[in-house]
Amino acid sequence: MHGSSDQQDNTPNQPQDLGIAEKRLILIAALLQGLALYALKFFAAVEHWSPVWQFLCYTLVITLPPLIIVTVAPRLARGYWWIIAAYAALLALLASYRGYQCTPADMIDCNWPFAFCVAVVVATFIVAFLLRAGATGTAQLRWPGYSAQFHYSWDMALTVGLTLIFTGIFWLILFLWQSLFKLVGVGFFRELFEEDWFFYPVTWLVTGCGAILFRSQQSFVLTLKRLLRTMLVALLPLLGVLTVVFLATLPFTGLQPIWDTGHGSALLLWLLALLLFFTNGVIQDEFPFARYPKWVNRLLLLALVLAPIYAGFALYGLFLRVHQYGWTPERLWGFVVALTLALLAVSYSVAILRRGGHWADWLPRLNSGLALWVLAVCLITQSPLANFWRISADSHAARLQDGRVALADFDFFFLRQKLGRPGLEALQSLQALPAIQQDKDIAEHLQQLLAPEIDGNLRENPLQIHARAQRVREIPVLPTGASPPPQHADLGAAGRACEQEGRACLWLVQDLDGDGKPEYLLFEHRDSSTDQRHWLRITAHTAADDGWAVFADSSRTTTESFDRLKERLARGNFALRPSRWQSLYLEDELLFDPTQ
Repeated sequence: MHGSSDQQDNTPNQPQDLGIAEKRLILIAALLQGLALYALKFFAAVEHWSPVWQFLCYTLVITLPPLIIVTVAPRLARGYWWIIAAYAALLALLASYRGYQCTPADMIDCNWPFAFCVAVVVATFIVAFLLRAGATGTAQLRWPGYSAQFHYSWDMALTVGLTLIFTGIFWLILFLWQSLFKLVGVGFFRELFEEDWFFYPVTWLVTGCGAILFRSQQSFVLTLKRLLRTMLVALLPLLGVLTVVFLATLPFTGLQPIWDTGHGSALLLWLLALLLFFTNGVIQDEFPFARYPKWVNRLLLLALVLAPIYAGFALYGLFLRVHQYGWTPERLWGFVVALTLALLAVSYSVAILRRGGHWADWLPRLNSGLALWVLAVCLITQSPLANFWRISADSHAARLQDGRVALADFDFFFLRQKLGRPGLEALQSLQALPAIQQDKDIAEHLQQLLAPEIDGNLRENPLQIHARAQRVREIPVLPTGASPPPQHADLGAAGRACEQEGRACLWLVQDLDGDGKPEYLLFEHRDSSTDQRHWLRITAHTAADDGWAVFADSSRTTTESFDRLKERLARGNFALRPSRWQSLYLEDELLFDPTQ
């Protein structure tokens, strides 16, 4: 993200060496973060805290020290610490709200809040480079110029990356240390390095040392930035060719193959994101694409003009999925990313069409606006203004209530397990639906989902389980005239296997143990798409004393097609032979069974 040469007022301040006070503050912040994380992990009482307090403490501990480490510098503006305090207060509110969405804790397990962590990290990164650019080397806070924004954004990204690599290498050396001493029978260091009280303070203290090292070596960071830009310059034409050629291919192939993959929109967005990122990395303080021959310049401009089409395709594919299945947090994030890239691509395209070769004059305003837009999105999506869990829960409940999705196709487990408090509240409201109250199986399923503890057996809609079991009973049965599996048989797992693409199944009824009662052997045949060797699995079911059960199964490859196998089984030329190897018993205890 660079501007053109006429932005003289945007030149960043000359980097200043860190003083003793700044280095001491960085080490203190890093050490305090390590100690705080160790305390949160060490004290058992933390696990019994409300998720509100857990989110609040972890969010502040994880974000604020790194924010200070990467932004503290000599001659900071007087409002620097007020900005830090205001951002901490905002994060505290957002974290508390997100923690509230995971209550009551005895019913909701939010697991690892990946989306929240990513949003907070991105927001903190944007705040960091804006604060560093606007508060360094000045008495008063000011809105930073675009060139300063770009300089400090790249500087921080590279510094953070190098610091993480430095910390990783440090631990690799410690692993080598403990391994060498283990060779000579000294296990002290291995035990020491695995202790939490050693890991947390030492790791974060080393991270602080790495931050000081790379913040003090600006020449190295600038050299690395130039090397990265050289790679971007070399690879951008390839992305431009791909953008134009792939788009020219679509009139002959159509869009349907893209939607059939299930991840076509994501691939289109990746291409668009890489094109925009590489473009911003190449365009710095000289004329746009000036390093390229004239024909390459025109190719890249054409690719950028056509870029909004990719965003349109991605949004269209996303809305197709939403129309079919409703909103989910993942689709909402996909929409936010697609919309952001679409706005940026359209802005670049309009700038090129209106300004021609001087379109980069618009970059400072466009990219500065992009930073503020991304910051606002990251914060708003973690607030009540745009709670993706709430939006998703309301979307799915509305689809069930107005009949867009059948009761048998509705995923109740998704609401309970993936959408936190909003999903739980949506399930409670659905209990009042007449269709649910009239269906005993669904009503019981919903009641079980609203219990404090649930298991994976509730993952599937009971109506789907019953329908699949019925379809499994309709699988051909050999020999002809034999009875299908009894109604009480649990055939859920068998049904899932037989309904997979490329598989064919049949039942074979035989009395394998000579007790006069039939056993049911399910043959699952899977065709190979690459050679003539197919996969065959045989699962033996019986009506045991404790109910329907699987007592044996075997798998092997075969060159026989399913039709040929079915034809041979239909002839009925079976013979039961005793096993060559017998089981070994000690009195009534089975010691060894060679068939297992």
